[in-house]
Amino acid sequence: MEPPVCPRRADALVERMVRRLMEDGVLKRQLLSRYLWPGMGLAYGPDDPLTADFARASHRYEVMKYEHFELAGPYQEGQAFVFEHALSHSYYHYADTGEEQGICIHRPHELIFQGDSLLHKEERLASLQALEPGGVLAIPYPALRKLMDAYPQLRAAVEKLGQQHERTLNELGRFLGMPAELRFRQFRAAHRSLLHRLPQRVQAMHIKISKRQFNRLLKKG
Repeated sequence: MEPPVCPRRADALVERMVRRLMEDGVLKRQLLSRYLWPGMGLAYGPDDPLTADFARASHRYEVMKYEHFELAGPYQEGQAFVFEHALSHSYYHYADTGEEQGICIHRPHELIFQGDSLLHKEERLASLQALEPGGVLAIPYPALRKLMDAYPQLRAAVEKLGQQHERTLNELGRFLGMPAELRFRQFRAAHRSLLHRLPQRVQAMHIKISKRQFNRLLKKG
C-alpha cells in the first residue's frame, strides 16, 4: 500500500503540471506562428484562432535519435508532424525483401505528412524516423482535416504542400533511374549543408546503394 501524499505536496505537483501545460501551449503557438506558418506562406500570430486551435488539437513530445516515430498503416492512425530542431526522414520498407528505400529528408519546421493519406484517406505507405533527438509537435490526420475544413487558407496551403510531395515522388522515380554514381553525386550536392548530420547508412538508403558501394564512391571522391 502506497503512503498518502501530503496535501501541500500534492498541490505543488498540480501547480507544476498546470505550469508545464501552460508552457507547452505557449511553446506550441510560438513554433506555429514563428516557423510553420511562414514556411507555408501563412501569416498568423500566436494568438490567432487558427494558431490556438492547431495548438489545442496537437500534442508535443520528445523523440530519441533513430526512433521510428511513425510506421506505415491505416489513415486513421496517421499524424502530421513539425520538428523543432531535429532532422528526420521518410522511407519505404518492403516486407517481402526486407529492403528499405529512402523517400525524403525532412528539415525542422516543415509540416511532415503523407499527401494521399491526409488528403484522400488512403493507407499510409511510408514510415518516419528521427535522425536526431528533439521535440516534435504531432496532430492526428482527422483533427487536421477538421481544421482544414474550418480554415480555407490552411486547406489551400496543405494542398499546395501535397502537390509538392507528389512532385517529389515523381522526381524520386527519375532519380532512381540514374546510374548509381550520378545518384551519389546528386544526392550529396542537394544535401551538402546537412551531410554532417546524416548517417552514411541513411544516405546510402536514399541513394539506393549498398553501404559497401557508398564507401567505394566516397573514397573515389
